[in-house]
Amino acid sequence: MTQLDKSKESLHIGFGQINPTVGDFEGNYAKIISHIEQAEVQGVELLIFPELAVTGYPVLDLANKASFVAKSAQIVDRIALKTKNLKVMIVLGAVTKDGKTLRQRSFNTALVLHKGKIIHRQHKTLLPNYDVFLEEIFFEPSKKQRVFKVKGRKTGVGICEDLWEDDYGQKPLAGLARLGAKIMINISASPFHRNKGAFRAQLISRKAKQYGVYFLYSNQVGGQDELIFDGRCLIADAKGRILFQSEAFREGLYTFVLPLGSKAPLVKLNRAQAETQEIYEALVLGIRDYVRKNRFERVLLGLSGGLDSALSAVLATDAIGASNVLGVTMPGPYSSPGSREDSRRLAENLGIEFRERPIREIYDLKIRAIIEKKRQEHASVLEDAKITLAMENLQARLRALELMYISNDESRLLLTTGNKSELAMGYCTLYGDMSGGLCVLGDVYKTEVYRLAEYRNSISPVIPRESILKKPSAELRPDQTDQDSLPPYEVLDEILYWYIEKNKTAEEIEKLAELRPSSELIRQVIRKVDHNEYKRRQAAPVLRVTEKAWFGRRMPITNRFDIGGP
Repeated sequence: MTQLDKSKESLHIGFGQINPTVGDFEGNYAKIISHIEQAEVQGVELLIFPELAVTGYPVLDLANKASFVAKSAQIVDRIALKTKNLKVMIVLGAVTKDGKTLRQRSFNTALVLHKGKIIHRQHKTLLPNYDVFLEEIFFEPSKKQRVFKVKGRKTGVGICEDLWEDDYGQKPLAGLARLGAKIMINISASPFHRNKGAFRAQLISRKAKQYGVYFLYSNQVGGQDELIFDGRCLIADAKGRILFQSEAFREGLYTFVLPLGSKAPLVKLNRAQAETQEIYEALVLGIRDYVRKNRFERVLLGLSGGLDSALSAVLATDAIGASNVLGVTMPGPYSSPGSREDSRRLAENLGIEFRERPIREIYDLKIRAIIEKKRQEHASVLEDAKITLAMENLQARLRALELMYISNDESRLLLTTGNKSELAMGYCTLYGDMSGGLCVLGDVYKTEVYRLAEYRNSISPVIPRESILKKPSAELRPDQTDQDSLPPYEVLDEILYWYIEKNKTAEEIEKLAELRPSSELIRQVIRKVDHNEYKRRQAAPVLRVTEKAWFGRRMPITNRFDIGGP
Protein backbone atom coordinates (compact mmCIF):
# COMPACT_ATOMS: atom_id res chain seq x y z
CA MET A 1 0.00 0.00 0.00
CA THR A 2 1.36 3.35 -1.01
CA GLN A 3 0.66 6.65 0.72
CA LEU A 4 1.22 10.04 -0.91
CA ASP A 5 0.23 13.55 0.20
CA LYS A 6 -3.40 14.15 -0.63
CA SER A 7 -4.82 17.36 -2.04
CA LYS A 8 -7.81 18.60 -3.99
CA GLU A 9 -6.03 17.34 -7.08
CA SER A 10 -5.69 13.76 -5.89
CA LEU A 11 -7.91 10.73 -5.78
CA HIS A 12 -7.59 8.15 -3.01
CA ILE A 13 -8.28 4.84 -4.73
CA GLY A 14 -8.97 1.49 -3.11
CA PHE A 15 -9.18 -1.96 -4.67
CA GLY A 16 -11.26 -4.59 -2.93
CA GLN A 17 -9.30 -7.55 -4.26
CA ILE A 18 -11.67 -10.18 -2.94
CA ASN A 19 -12.01 -13.93 -3.29
CA PRO A 20 -15.75 -14.48 -3.80
CA THR A 21 -17.58 -17.79 -4.08
CA VAL A 22 -20.22 -18.27 -6.74
CA GLY A 23 -23.65 -18.18 -5.19
CA ASP A 24 -22.43 -17.41 -1.65
CA PHE A 25 -24.33 -14.15 -1.48
CA GLU A 26 -24.01 -13.70 2.27
CA GLY A 27 -20.32 -14.55 2.30
CA ASN A 28 -19.61 -12.24 -0.63
CA TYR A 29 -21.69 -9.51 0.98
CA ALA A 30 -19.69 -9.81 4.20
CA LYS A 31 -16.39 -9.48 2.29
CA ILE A 32 -17.63 -6.44 0.38
CA ILE A 33 -18.94 -4.67 3.48
CA SER A 34 -15.74 -5.39 5.40
CA HIS A 35 -13.67 -3.80 2.64
CA ILE A 36 -16.03 -0.82 2.42
CA GLU A 37 -15.75 -0.18 6.15
CA GLN A 38 -11.96 -0.44 6.04
CA ALA A 39 -11.81 1.87 3.06
CA GLU A 40 -13.99 4.49 4.71
CA VAL A 41 -11.76 4.52 7.79
CA GLN A 42 -8.68 4.97 5.59
CA GLY A 43 -10.23 7.85 3.69
CA VAL A 44 -10.60 6.04 0.38
CA GLU A 45 -12.73 8.06 -2.03
CA LEU A 46 -13.22 5.49 -4.81
CA LEU A 47 -13.35 1.78 -3.94
CA ILE A 48 -13.38 -0.66 -6.85
CA PHE A 49 -14.41 -4.32 -6.63
CA PRO A 50 -14.10 -6.99 -9.36
CA GLU A 51 -16.55 -8.15 -12.00
CA LEU A 52 -19.59 -9.92 -10.52
CA ALA A 53 -18.25 -9.39 -7.01
CA VAL A 54 -21.75 -9.82 -5.60
CA THR A 55 -22.36 -13.22 -7.20
CA GLY A 56 -18.88 -14.58 -7.83
CA TYR A 57 -17.61 -15.47 -11.29
CA PRO A 58 -18.28 -17.36 -13.53
CA VAL A 59 -21.98 -17.92 -12.85
CA LEU A 60 -22.81 -19.79 -16.09
CA ASP A 61 -26.50 -20.81 -16.21
CA LEU A 62 -27.17 -19.35 -12.78
CA ALA A 63 -27.24 -15.98 -14.55
CA ASN A 64 -30.69 -16.74 -15.88
CA LYS A 65 -32.30 -18.30 -12.85
CA ALA A 66 -34.89 -15.78 -11.65
CA SER A 67 -34.21 -16.45 -7.97
CA PHE A 68 -30.47 -15.95 -8.48
CA VAL A 69 -30.94 -12.63 -10.25
CA ALA A 70 -33.42 -11.49 -7.60
CA LYS A 71 -31.00 -12.35 -4.81
CA SER A 72 -28.25 -10.40 -6.58
CA ALA A 73 -30.52 -7.34 -6.67
CA GLN A 74 -31.34 -7.72 -2.99
CA ILE A 75 -27.66 -7.83 -2.03
CA VAL A 76 -26.92 -4.76 -4.14
CA ASP A 77 -29.71 -2.88 -2.35
CA ARG A 78 -28.30 -3.92 1.03
CA ILE A 79 -24.81 -2.76 0.05
CA ALA A 80 -26.18 0.55 -1.22
CA LEU A 81 -28.02 1.08 2.05
CA LYS A 82 -24.75 0.58 3.94
CA THR A 83 -23.17 3.43 1.95
CA LYS A 84 -25.89 5.96 2.85
CA ASN A 85 -23.80 7.81 5.42
CA LEU A 86 -20.37 7.09 3.94
CA LYS A 87 -18.15 9.27 1.77
CA VAL A 88 -16.61 6.47 -0.27
CA MET A 89 -17.94 5.79 -3.78
CA ILE A 90 -18.24 2.10 -4.69
CA VAL A 91 -17.86 0.36 -8.04
CA LEU A 92 -18.79 -3.32 -8.13
CA GLY A 93 -20.19 -5.99 -10.42
CA ALA A 94 -23.47 -7.88 -10.21
CA VAL A 95 -25.94 -9.83 -12.34
CA THR A 96 -28.90 -7.60 -13.19
CA LYS A 97 -32.11 -7.80 -15.20
CA ASP A 98 -33.75 -5.05 -17.24
CA GLY A 99 -37.22 -4.82 -15.76
CA LYS A 100 -38.49 -2.72 -18.67
CA THR A 101 -38.13 -5.48 -21.25
CA LEU A 102 -38.84 -9.18 -21.54
CA ARG A 103 -35.26 -10.18 -22.24
CA GLN A 104 -34.42 -13.84 -21.82
CA ARG A 105 -30.87 -13.16 -20.69
CA SER A 106 -29.44 -11.13 -17.83
CA PHE A 107 -26.77 -8.43 -17.84
CA ASN A 108 -23.26 -8.56 -16.47
CA THR A 109 -23.28 -5.09 -14.90
CA ALA A 110 -20.96 -2.60 -13.24
CA LEU A 111 -22.80 -0.53 -10.62
CA VAL A 112 -21.63 2.69 -8.99
CA LEU A 113 -23.02 3.24 -5.49
CA HIS A 114 -22.82 6.49 -3.54
CA LYS A 115 -24.71 7.88 -0.59
CA GLY A 116 -27.15 4.99 -0.54
CA LYS A 117 -28.04 5.10 -4.24
CA ILE A 118 -27.07 3.49 -7.51
CA ILE A 119 -25.81 6.52 -9.42
CA HIS A 120 -24.54 4.77 -12.52
CA ARG A 121 -24.79 1.42 -14.24
CA GLN A 122 -22.93 0.04 -17.22
CA HIS A 123 -23.62 -3.35 -18.76
CA LYS A 124 -20.81 -5.38 -20.27
CA THR A 125 -20.46 -4.77 -23.98
CA LEU A 126 -18.09 -7.46 -25.22
CA LEU A 127 -19.09 -10.97 -24.24
CA PRO A 128 -16.25 -13.49 -24.76
CA ASN A 129 -17.22 -16.75 -26.36
CA TYR A 130 -13.88 -18.56 -26.69
CA ASP A 131 -11.54 -20.70 -24.63
CA VAL A 132 -13.06 -21.02 -21.12
CA PHE A 133 -15.71 -18.33 -21.74
CA LEU A 134 -19.29 -18.76 -22.95
CA GLU A 135 -20.82 -15.45 -21.96
CA GLU A 136 -22.88 -14.93 -25.11
CA ILE A 137 -25.00 -17.84 -23.93
CA PHE A 138 -25.74 -16.31 -20.54
CA PHE A 139 -25.69 -12.52 -20.91
CA GLU A 140 -27.17 -9.75 -23.03
CA PRO A 141 -24.59 -7.27 -24.37
CA SER A 142 -24.76 -3.51 -23.84
CA LYS A 143 -25.35 -1.36 -26.90
CA LYS A 144 -23.94 1.89 -25.56
CA GLN A 145 -21.57 3.50 -23.06
CA ARG A 146 -22.27 6.19 -20.50
CA VAL A 147 -20.11 8.25 -18.15
CA PHE A 148 -20.40 9.66 -14.64
CA LYS A 149 -18.19 11.99 -12.64
CA VAL A 150 -15.53 11.35 -10.05
CA LYS A 151 -14.19 14.56 -8.50
CA GLY A 152 -15.56 16.50 -11.43
CA ARG A 153 -13.86 14.30 -14.02
CA LYS A 154 -15.83 12.28 -16.52
CA THR A 155 -15.36 8.60 -15.75
CA GLY A 156 -16.36 5.47 -17.64
CA VAL A 157 -16.55 1.84 -16.64
CA GLY A 158 -15.88 -1.28 -18.69
CA ILE A 159 -16.07 -4.90 -17.67
CA CYS A 160 -13.25 -7.39 -18.30
CA GLU A 161 -13.49 -8.24 -22.03
CA ASP A 162 -14.30 -4.61 -22.81
CA LEU A 163 -10.60 -3.99 -22.21
CA TRP A 164 -9.69 -6.44 -24.99
CA GLU A 165 -11.58 -4.46 -27.62
CA ASP A 166 -8.86 -4.77 -30.29
CA ASP A 167 -10.32 -8.11 -31.37
CA TYR A 168 -13.84 -6.74 -31.88
CA GLY A 169 -15.64 -4.41 -34.24
CA GLN A 170 -17.31 -2.60 -31.35
CA LYS A 171 -14.88 -0.54 -29.24
CA PRO A 172 -16.34 0.25 -25.79
CA LEU A 173 -13.24 2.12 -24.55
CA ALA A 174 -13.25 4.25 -27.68
CA GLY A 175 -16.90 4.98 -26.96
CA LEU A 176 -16.05 6.19 -23.47
CA ALA A 177 -13.25 8.33 -24.88
CA ARG A 178 -15.69 9.98 -27.31
CA LEU A 179 -17.90 10.84 -24.35
CA GLY A 180 -14.96 12.68 -22.79
CA ALA A 181 -13.88 10.15 -20.15
CA LYS A 182 -10.63 11.12 -18.43
CA ILE A 183 -10.70 8.18 -16.04
CA MET A 184 -11.46 4.65 -17.21
CA ILE A 185 -12.24 1.82 -14.81
CA ASN A 186 -12.26 -1.85 -15.71
CA ILE A 187 -13.71 -4.36 -13.27
CA SER A 188 -12.59 -7.82 -14.17
CA ALA A 189 -12.55 -11.52 -13.41
CA SER A 190 -9.63 -12.40 -15.65
CA PRO A 191 -8.38 -15.97 -15.12
CA PHE A 192 -4.71 -16.67 -14.62
CA HIS A 193 -2.49 -18.54 -16.98
CA ARG A 194 1.25 -18.49 -17.58
CA ASN A 195 2.46 -14.94 -18.40
CA LYS A 196 -1.07 -13.51 -18.26
CA GLY A 197 -0.19 -10.86 -15.66
CA ALA A 198 2.55 -9.28 -17.76
CA PHE A 199 0.50 -9.39 -20.95
CA ARG A 200 -2.47 -7.79 -19.17
CA ALA A 201 -0.31 -4.99 -17.74
CA GLN A 202 1.09 -4.23 -21.19
CA LEU A 203 -2.42 -3.97 -22.62
CA ILE A 204 -3.61 -1.65 -19.83
CA SER A 205 -0.55 0.53 -20.32
CA ARG A 206 -1.19 0.74 -24.06
CA LYS A 207 -4.89 1.55 -23.64
CA ALA A 208 -4.20 4.27 -21.06
CA LYS A 209 -1.73 5.89 -23.43
CA GLN A 210 -3.97 5.41 -26.48
CA TYR A 211 -6.87 7.29 -24.92
CA GLY A 212 -4.87 9.62 -22.70
CA VAL A 213 -6.66 8.56 -19.50
CA TYR A 214 -5.99 7.30 -16.02
CA PHE A 215 -6.77 3.59 -16.15
CA LEU A 216 -7.91 1.78 -12.99
CA TYR A 217 -8.09 -1.98 -13.24
CA SER A 218 -9.57 -4.29 -10.58
CA ASN A 219 -9.37 -8.08 -10.77
CA GLN A 220 -10.77 -10.99 -8.79
CA VAL A 221 -8.52 -13.33 -6.83
CA GLY A 222 -9.03 -16.97 -5.85
CA GLY A 223 -10.03 -20.33 -7.27
CA GLN A 224 -13.41 -21.19 -8.79
CA ASP A 225 -13.70 -24.74 -10.11
CA GLU A 226 -10.86 -25.15 -12.63
CA LEU A 227 -10.16 -21.43 -12.92
CA ILE A 228 -7.64 -19.53 -10.80
CA PHE A 229 -7.70 -15.74 -10.56
CA ASP A 230 -4.54 -13.84 -9.73
CA GLY A 231 -5.75 -10.36 -8.73
CA ARG A 232 -3.02 -7.85 -9.64
CA CYS A 233 -5.10 -4.68 -9.65
CA LEU A 234 -3.39 -1.92 -11.63
CA ILE A 235 -3.24 1.83 -12.11
CA ALA A 236 -1.76 3.42 -15.25
CA ASP A 237 -1.44 7.12 -16.06
CA ALA A 238 -2.19 8.88 -19.36
CA LYS A 239 1.34 8.20 -20.58
CA GLY A 240 0.88 4.48 -20.06
CA ARG A 241 3.15 4.25 -17.03
CA ILE A 242 2.11 1.61 -14.50
CA LEU A 243 1.94 3.46 -11.20
CA PHE A 244 0.60 0.73 -8.96
CA GLN A 245 0.05 -3.01 -8.88
CA SER A 246 -1.42 -5.07 -6.05
CA GLU A 247 -0.09 -8.45 -4.95
CA ALA A 248 -0.77 -11.60 -6.94
CA PHE A 249 -2.86 -14.40 -5.40
CA ARG A 250 -3.51 -12.41 -2.20
CA GLU A 251 -6.88 -11.16 -1.01
CA GLY A 252 -6.97 -7.73 0.58
CA LEU A 253 -7.71 -4.00 0.44
CA TYR A 254 -5.05 -2.19 -1.61
CA THR A 255 -4.94 1.62 -1.71
CA PHE A 256 -3.12 4.31 -3.67
CA VAL A 257 -3.38 8.11 -3.70
CA LEU A 258 -3.31 9.24 -7.31
CA PRO A 259 -2.40 12.87 -8.07
CA LEU A 260 -4.78 14.20 -10.71
CA GLY A 261 -3.75 16.82 -13.24
CA SER A 262 -0.09 16.63 -12.28
CA LYS A 263 2.76 14.28 -12.89
CA ALA A 264 2.37 11.25 -10.68
CA PRO A 265 5.58 9.85 -9.23
CA LEU A 266 6.50 6.37 -10.33
CA VAL A 267 6.06 3.79 -7.63
CA LYS A 268 8.27 0.77 -7.21
CA LEU A 269 6.12 -2.16 -8.23
CA ASN A 270 6.06 -5.57 -6.63
CA ARG A 271 8.94 -7.63 -7.94
CA ALA A 272 7.78 -9.81 -10.79
CA GLN A 273 7.52 -13.44 -9.77
CA ALA A 274 9.45 -16.07 -11.64
CA GLU A 275 7.19 -18.10 -13.89
CA THR A 276 7.65 -21.33 -11.92
CA GLN A 277 6.95 -19.65 -8.59
CA GLU A 278 3.85 -18.05 -10.07
CA ILE A 279 2.49 -21.38 -11.29
CA TYR A 280 3.27 -23.00 -7.94
CA GLU A 281 1.36 -20.32 -6.01
CA ALA A 282 -1.54 -20.56 -8.45
CA LEU A 283 -1.83 -24.31 -7.93
CA VAL A 284 -1.72 -23.96 -4.15
CA LEU A 285 -4.51 -21.37 -4.29
CA GLY A 286 -6.52 -23.51 -6.71
CA ILE A 287 -6.35 -26.56 -4.43
CA ARG A 288 -7.14 -24.57 -1.31
CA ASP A 289 -10.21 -22.89 -2.78
CA TYR A 290 -11.51 -26.02 -4.51
CA VAL A 291 -11.35 -27.93 -1.23
CA ARG A 292 -12.69 -25.08 0.92
CA LYS A 293 -15.42 -23.82 -1.40
CA ASN A 294 -16.76 -27.32 -2.03
CA ARG A 295 -17.00 -27.97 1.72
CA PHE A 296 -14.27 -30.58 1.97
CA GLU A 297 -11.82 -30.51 4.84
CA ARG A 298 -9.42 -33.34 4.07
CA VAL A 299 -7.84 -34.92 0.99
CA LEU A 300 -6.00 -38.08 0.08
CA LEU A 301 -3.86 -39.20 -2.82
CA GLY A 302 -1.88 -42.20 -3.91
CA LEU A 303 1.88 -42.01 -3.42
CA SER A 304 3.85 -44.03 -5.95
CA GLY A 305 7.32 -42.80 -5.05
CA GLY A 306 7.37 -40.91 -8.33
CA LEU A 307 7.60 -37.18 -8.86
CA ASP A 308 4.02 -36.40 -9.92
CA SER A 309 2.45 -37.80 -6.78
CA ALA A 310 5.19 -36.29 -4.63
CA LEU A 311 4.64 -32.79 -6.04
CA SER A 312 0.86 -33.17 -5.74
CA ALA A 313 1.24 -34.11 -2.07
CA VAL A 314 3.48 -31.11 -1.40
CA LEU A 315 1.06 -28.73 -3.14
CA ALA A 316 -1.85 -30.14 -1.15
CA THR A 317 0.07 -29.82 2.11
CA ASP A 318 0.99 -26.22 1.38
CA ALA A 319 -2.63 -25.53 0.46
CA ILE A 320 -4.58 -27.02 3.37
CA GLY A 321 -2.03 -28.14 5.98
CA ALA A 322 -0.30 -31.45 6.73
CA SER A 323 -2.97 -32.58 9.20
CA ASN A 324 -5.55 -32.65 6.40
CA VAL A 325 -3.56 -34.72 3.88
CA LEU A 326 -3.34 -38.51 3.67
CA GLY A 327 -0.84 -40.29 1.44
CA VAL A 328 -1.43 -43.94 0.57
CA THR A 329 1.18 -46.13 -1.09
CA MET A 330 -0.12 -49.30 -2.73
CA PRO A 331 2.79 -51.45 -3.87
CA GLY A 332 1.98 -54.00 -6.54
CA PRO A 333 3.86 -56.93 -8.04
CA TYR A 334 6.32 -54.69 -9.89
CA SER A 335 6.78 -51.85 -7.39
CA SER A 336 10.36 -51.31 -6.36
CA PRO A 337 11.37 -51.17 -2.68
CA GLY A 338 12.87 -47.76 -3.42
CA SER A 339 9.50 -46.37 -4.50
CA ARG A 340 7.88 -47.46 -1.26
CA GLU A 341 10.71 -45.93 0.75
CA ASP A 342 10.56 -42.67 -1.22
CA SER A 343 6.83 -42.44 -0.51
CA ARG A 344 7.40 -42.97 3.19
CA ARG A 345 10.21 -40.41 3.33
CA LEU A 346 8.09 -37.84 1.53
CA ALA A 347 5.26 -38.29 4.02
CA GLU A 348 7.68 -37.96 6.94
CA ASN A 349 9.20 -34.81 5.45
CA LEU A 350 5.76 -33.25 5.03
CA GLY A 351 4.33 -34.53 8.31
CA ILE A 352 1.26 -35.98 6.59
CA GLU A 353 -0.52 -39.20 7.52
CA PHE A 354 0.86 -42.21 5.66
CA ARG A 355 -0.60 -45.66 5.02
CA GLU A 356 0.61 -48.68 3.10
CA ARG A 357 -2.00 -50.83 1.36
CA PRO A 358 -0.39 -53.48 -0.90
CA ILE A 359 -2.44 -54.69 -3.87
CA ARG A 360 -0.27 -57.73 -4.70
CA GLU A 361 -2.51 -60.31 -3.04
CA ILE A 362 -5.79 -59.10 -4.54
CA TYR A 363 -4.11 -58.65 -7.93
CA ASP A 364 -2.82 -62.24 -7.93
CA LEU A 365 -6.24 -63.54 -6.90
CA LYS A 366 -7.94 -61.63 -9.68
CA ILE A 367 -5.46 -62.76 -12.33
CA ARG A 368 -5.82 -66.43 -11.25
CA ALA A 369 -9.61 -66.07 -11.34
CA ILE A 370 -9.50 -64.57 -14.84
CA ILE A 371 -7.22 -67.35 -16.13
CA GLU A 372 -9.40 -70.04 -14.56
CA LYS A 373 -12.51 -68.51 -16.13
CA LYS A 374 -10.84 -68.48 -19.54
CA ARG A 375 -9.86 -72.14 -19.12
CA GLN A 376 -13.44 -73.06 -18.34
CA GLU A 377 -14.71 -71.20 -21.38
CA HIS A 378 -11.88 -72.23 -23.70
CA ALA A 379 -10.25 -75.52 -22.80
CA SER A 380 -7.23 -74.79 -24.98
CA VAL A 381 -6.25 -71.60 -23.10
CA LEU A 382 -3.08 -72.00 -21.03
CA GLU A 383 -1.63 -69.63 -18.45
CA ASP A 384 0.56 -67.06 -20.22
CA ALA A 385 3.37 -65.26 -18.43
CA LYS A 386 3.04 -62.26 -20.78
CA ILE A 387 1.87 -59.09 -19.04
CA THR A 388 -0.91 -57.51 -21.09
CA LEU A 389 -2.19 -53.96 -21.14
CA ALA A 390 -5.34 -55.18 -19.38
CA MET A 391 -3.18 -56.53 -16.56
CA GLU A 392 -1.37 -53.19 -16.26
CA ASN A 393 -4.66 -51.33 -16.11
CA LEU A 394 -6.02 -53.78 -13.55
CA GLN A 395 -3.30 -52.71 -11.13
CA ALA A 396 -4.20 -49.05 -11.59
CA ARG A 397 -7.89 -49.83 -11.09
CA LEU A 398 -7.27 -51.86 -7.94
CA ARG A 399 -5.41 -48.86 -6.51
CA ALA A 400 -8.33 -46.61 -7.44
CA LEU A 401 -10.69 -49.03 -5.69
CA GLU A 402 -8.67 -48.69 -2.48
CA LEU A 403 -8.45 -44.91 -2.72
CA MET A 404 -12.12 -44.40 -3.56
CA TYR A 405 -13.14 -46.56 -0.61
CA ILE A 406 -11.09 -44.41 1.75
CA SER A 407 -12.47 -41.29 0.09
CA ASN A 408 -16.05 -42.40 0.71
CA ASP A 409 -15.41 -43.89 4.13
CA GLU A 410 -13.52 -40.89 5.54
CA SER A 411 -15.08 -38.04 3.52
CA ARG A 412 -11.79 -37.12 1.89
CA LEU A 413 -11.47 -35.55 -1.55
CA LEU A 414 -9.31 -37.77 -3.77
CA LEU A 415 -6.71 -35.86 -5.75
CA THR A 416 -5.45 -37.30 -9.02
CA THR A 417 -1.80 -36.77 -9.81
CA GLY A 418 -1.36 -37.23 -13.57
CA ASN A 419 0.35 -34.48 -15.57
CA LYS A 420 -0.67 -32.77 -18.82
CA SER A 421 1.80 -34.73 -20.94
CA GLU A 422 0.25 -38.02 -19.82
CA LEU A 423 -3.32 -36.80 -20.26
CA ALA A 424 -2.49 -35.53 -23.73
CA MET A 425 -1.16 -38.89 -24.83
CA GLY A 426 -3.72 -41.04 -23.01
CA TYR A 427 -0.93 -42.48 -20.87
CA CYS A 428 -3.35 -42.96 -18.01
CA THR A 429 -6.07 -45.40 -16.99
CA LEU A 430 -9.78 -44.66 -16.98
CA TYR A 431 -11.24 -45.60 -13.57
CA GLY A 432 -7.66 -46.12 -12.41
CA ASP A 433 -5.17 -43.31 -11.85
CA MET A 434 -7.68 -40.90 -13.44
CA SER A 435 -10.17 -41.52 -10.61
CA GLY A 436 -10.72 -38.62 -8.22
CA GLY A 437 -12.36 -35.29 -7.59
CA LEU A 438 -9.64 -32.83 -8.65
CA CYS A 439 -6.71 -33.18 -11.04
CA VAL A 440 -3.88 -31.12 -9.59
CA LEU A 441 -1.25 -31.33 -12.35
CA GLY A 442 -3.44 -32.00 -15.38
CA ASP A 443 -2.46 -28.67 -16.98
CA VAL A 444 1.24 -28.96 -16.05
CA TYR A 445 3.60 -30.53 -18.56
CA LYS A 446 6.05 -33.12 -17.22
CA THR A 447 9.06 -30.87 -17.83
CA GLU A 448 7.33 -28.19 -15.74
CA VAL A 449 6.73 -30.76 -12.98
CA TYR A 450 10.50 -31.05 -12.60
CA ARG A 451 10.90 -27.27 -12.40
CA LEU A 452 8.13 -26.97 -9.82
CA ALA A 453 9.70 -29.70 -7.70
CA GLU A 454 13.12 -28.04 -7.79
CA TYR A 455 11.53 -24.68 -6.93
CA ARG A 456 9.71 -26.12 -3.92
CA ASN A 457 12.80 -27.96 -2.72
CA SER A 458 14.73 -24.68 -2.88
CA ILE A 459 12.41 -23.44 -0.10
CA SER A 460 12.73 -26.62 1.97
CA PRO A 461 13.95 -29.99 0.66
CA VAL A 462 10.80 -32.07 1.18
CA ILE A 463 10.77 -34.10 -2.04
CA PRO A 464 13.34 -36.94 -1.92
CA ARG A 465 16.07 -36.49 -4.53
CA GLU A 466 15.49 -40.05 -5.70
CA SER A 467 11.95 -39.12 -6.76
CA ILE A 468 13.37 -36.34 -8.92
CA LEU A 469 16.34 -38.25 -10.36
CA LYS A 470 14.79 -41.65 -11.10
CA LYS A 471 13.48 -42.45 -14.56
CA PRO A 472 9.70 -41.90 -14.67
CA SER A 473 7.83 -45.20 -14.51
CA ALA A 474 4.31 -46.44 -13.85
CA GLU A 475 5.88 -49.67 -12.50
CA LEU A 476 3.17 -51.85 -14.00
CA ARG A 477 5.62 -54.35 -15.57
CA PRO A 478 9.27 -55.27 -14.90
CA ASP A 479 11.82 -52.52 -15.64
CA GLN A 480 9.16 -50.31 -17.22
CA THR A 481 9.84 -46.63 -17.95
CA ASP A 482 7.60 -43.96 -19.45
CA GLN A 483 9.89 -43.71 -22.44
CA ASP A 484 8.95 -47.26 -23.42
CA SER A 485 5.67 -45.74 -24.61
CA LEU A 486 6.38 -42.00 -24.91
CA PRO A 487 9.04 -39.82 -26.54
CA PRO A 488 11.50 -38.08 -24.18
CA TYR A 489 9.46 -35.55 -22.25
CA GLU A 490 11.43 -32.52 -23.39
CA VAL A 491 10.65 -33.44 -27.00
CA LEU A 492 7.07 -34.46 -26.31
CA ASP A 493 6.24 -31.32 -24.33
CA GLU A 494 7.52 -29.04 -27.07
CA ILE A 495 5.25 -30.74 -29.61
CA LEU A 496 2.30 -30.63 -27.21
CA TYR A 497 2.84 -26.94 -26.49
CA TRP A 498 2.73 -25.94 -30.15
CA TYR A 499 -0.21 -28.20 -30.93
CA ILE A 500 -2.43 -27.67 -27.89
CA GLU A 501 -1.69 -24.11 -26.83
CA LYS A 502 -0.76 -22.52 -30.14
CA ASN A 503 -2.95 -24.65 -32.43
CA LYS A 504 -0.15 -25.24 -34.93
CA THR A 505 -0.22 -27.85 -37.69
CA ALA A 506 2.26 -30.68 -37.97
CA GLU A 507 4.10 -28.83 -40.73
CA GLU A 508 4.31 -25.65 -38.66
CA ILE A 509 5.54 -27.55 -35.59
CA GLU A 510 8.28 -29.16 -37.62
CA LYS A 511 9.58 -25.68 -38.45
CA LEU A 512 9.03 -24.13 -35.00
CA ALA A 513 10.24 -26.85 -32.62
CA GLU A 514 13.75 -26.12 -31.36
CA LEU A 515 14.49 -29.78 -30.61
CA ARG A 516 13.72 -30.72 -34.22
CA PRO A 517 11.50 -33.79 -33.76
CA SER A 518 10.90 -35.82 -36.90
CA SER A 519 7.84 -35.25 -39.04
CA GLU A 520 6.59 -38.75 -38.28
CA LEU A 521 6.98 -38.32 -34.52
CA ILE A 522 5.03 -35.05 -34.61
CA ARG A 523 2.20 -36.73 -36.48
CA GLN A 524 2.18 -39.71 -34.10
CA VAL A 525 1.88 -37.36 -31.12
CA ILE A 526 -0.93 -35.35 -32.72
CA ARG A 527 -2.88 -38.50 -33.56
CA LYS A 528 -2.59 -39.73 -29.98
CA VAL A 529 -3.72 -36.38 -28.58
CA ASP A 530 -6.79 -36.39 -30.82
CA HIS A 531 -7.58 -40.06 -30.21
CA ASN A 532 -7.56 -39.68 -26.42
CA GLU A 533 -10.17 -36.93 -26.25
CA TYR A 534 -12.62 -39.53 -24.92
CA LYS A 535 -10.38 -40.12 -21.89
CA ARG A 536 -9.86 -36.46 -21.07
CA ARG A 537 -13.60 -35.83 -21.27
CA GLN A 538 -13.93 -38.17 -18.28
CA ALA A 539 -11.08 -36.67 -16.25
CA ALA A 540 -11.57 -34.88 -12.95
CA PRO A 541 -11.64 -31.05 -13.09
CA VAL A 542 -8.16 -29.82 -14.03
CA LEU A 543 -6.67 -26.67 -12.46
CA ARG A 544 -5.86 -24.25 -15.30
CA VAL A 545 -2.40 -22.68 -15.43
CA THR A 546 -1.63 -22.60 -19.17
CA GLU A 547 -3.08 -20.66 -22.04
CA LYS A 548 -5.08 -23.67 -23.22
CA ALA A 549 -6.32 -26.06 -20.56
CA TRP A 550 -8.42 -29.07 -21.47
CA PHE A 551 -11.87 -27.68 -20.73
CA GLY A 552 -11.09 -24.64 -22.87
CA ARG A 553 -10.23 -26.87 -25.84
CA ARG A 554 -13.54 -28.05 -27.29
CA MET A 555 -12.79 -30.96 -29.61
CA PRO A 556 -15.28 -33.64 -30.70
CA ILE A 557 -14.69 -37.15 -29.43
CA THR A 558 -16.00 -38.66 -32.64
CA ASN A 559 -13.69 -37.11 -35.19
CA ARG A 560 -12.29 -38.56 -38.44
CA PHE A 561 -10.28 -35.46 -39.40
CA ASP A 562 -6.63 -36.49 -39.31
CA ILE A 563 -4.83 -33.22 -38.62
CA GLY A 564 -1.62 -35.15 -38.06
CA GLY A 565 -1.81 -36.90 -41.40
CA PRO A 566 0.33 -36.26 -44.46
